[in-house]
Amino acid sequence: MRVEGDRQPIFHLEAVRAEDAGTSGFDGKDRAMSRRLVVVFALVLATRGSARGQLFDMVNLDRLNGKLCGKVVDQTWNHGEDRRIFSPILGRPRDLYLYLPPGYSPSIAYPLVVFLHGADVDEHDFLDPGDLKELDGMMARGEIPPTVIAAPDGTYQGRNRLTSTHSLWVNGLGGRFEDHVVDEVVPYVEANYSIRPEREARGLLGISAGGFGAMGLALKHRDAFGAVATLAGPLNMRYYNCRGRYGADFDPATYRPRTEYNPDEIIAKYYLGFLRRKVKDFIEPVYGDGPDVLARIARDNPADLVESTDLRPNQIRMYVNYAGQDNYNFDAQALSFVWLANLRGVAVDVVKVPRGRHNLPYIETQEPVGFRWLGRHLLPPVAR
Repeated sequence: MRVEGDRQPIFHLEAVRAEDAGTSGFDGKDRAMSRRLVVVFALVLATRGSARGQLFDMVNLDRLNGKLCGKVVDQTWNHGEDRRIFSPILGRPRDLYLYLPPGYSPSIAYPLVVFLHGADVDEHDFLDPGDLKELDGMMARGEIPPTVIAAPDGTYQGRNRLTSTHSLWVNGLGGRFEDHVVDEVVPYVEANYSIRPEREARGLLGISAGGFGAMGLALKHRDAFGAVATLAGPLNMRYYNCRGRYGADFDPATYRPRTEYNPDEIIAKYYLGFLRRKVKDFIEPVYGDGPDVLARIARDNPADLVESTDLRPNQIRMYVNYAGQDNYNFDAQALSFVWLANLRGVAVDVVKVPRGRHNLPYIETQEPVGFRWLGRHLLPPVAR
C-alpha cells in the first residue's frame, strides 16, 4: 500500500503480522526446536532485544557448514585457531565472519552485504543456524541473487560477553568503528574475494543498534553503498516531542528534536517494567557525557544526517522495518526519520510489524525479509 501525504514521494508502507512475515521456507521441526531452546536461554539471560548472539558461541562451524549450500569462512578466534584480521585503525585483531554463496566462483563478481549486529551481542549473531540456513536456502533456490556477506564485530572489547560495550558502529570513545568498516572490512573482502566494484552492488543490513550504524554509514558514505536495510533500528536518537516525552508515539505536529540530555532517562522496559534500561547505558561509552553530548550524537544520528549530508531523491535505496510495539519506542524514531526524509522528497520503503516487539521473535522473522529486500535492490552477480 502506498501512503500519500502532503509531500511526494512519501514512504511505501506494508503492514505484516510478526508470525507471518518472512517465514516461508523455514526449516520446520528442527528450527522450531532450536527456537524454543534459544528462547529459554535468552530469558535466563534477561533478553534485551537480541541477546541471542552469545548463545551461538556454541555453534560447531564445521557442522553448520555441512548443512549449508554455501559456506561460512572463519576469520575469528571463536573456534580454536586465531584467524582474526589485524586492524591498524583499532590497533588490535578483530573477528570477522564471511559467507560465500552456493557455487561461489572467482570467475563471477558478486554483490556484497555488510551485516551489522546489535547491542548485547557480537559477530556470533550472524551464526544463528535458523536464519543462516534460511538465507542460504533463499540463494540456493534462486529467490535472491548469490551474495557475499561480511559480519564484523562491533564491540569495544572484542570478546564474547553479554556485557561487551557496543560501538554503535561509529567513530567514538572506544575506537573508530565507522572507519574500520569502510576502510578495512570492505577493502579486505574486495581484496580476497570476487566482489562487484559498483556502489550499487554493496549494501548494509543492521539490526537494532546495528541499524543505527548501518543507516548512518550508508548516508555518510553514499559513494560506497547503494542500499541499506534496518530492522528495529534507533534512527533518531534525538527523538522527543513538545511535551518533553520520549515515549510518545510519533506525531509530526508535536515532534521536536531533543535539546537536553538526561542520562538516567528510562528508554526501555521489559517484563512489566522489572527490567529497565537507561539511555546512558548506550550513549556514554560511545559519546561520553556533558553539555555537548547531543551535538556529538547528531554527527552520526540518521535523522540529523538526512539534512547534514544533504540527502536527495534517488541517491540511495533505504528500507526501514520496525516493530509496532517496540520496547525502546524505536518505532517512533523510525517514523520520524522517514518523515524527515519525505520532507526532502526522499522515498523510503517501510515495513511495520504491528504486534512486533523489540525481541527475538521479531528479529528472527524479519531478518530474512530484510535480506530479501536487499536482494531485489543490489546489482546481481556477473561474469568477470
